[in-house]
Amino acid sequence: MTHTRTHVYDDLANPYIVCERCHQPVPRWHNRDRCGCNSEASFWNAPCGHTAGLRSTCPTWSPVDECQCTGPNPHRIPDTLI
Repeated sequence: MTHTRTHVYDDLANPYIVCERCHQPVPRWHNRDRCGCNSEASFWNAPCGHTAGLRSTCPTWSPVDECQCTGPNPHRIPDTLI
């Protein structure tokens, strides 16, 4: 009998979150404690797989108002997330 595991990922609401190591968009991350898998890392960013921290490239984003940046060149959601 073969057993397979479906990993548990937490989706992030802020579309401007990026990995601090590679600066790629991180729409979700894996939490070993919620998943129950036996990975050495307690978490990792998806899809890049790094265990680095996260940061938002939009300083004004909030879950209620979303991005409030204004100006001639406001940033946009990274293409990989659209």
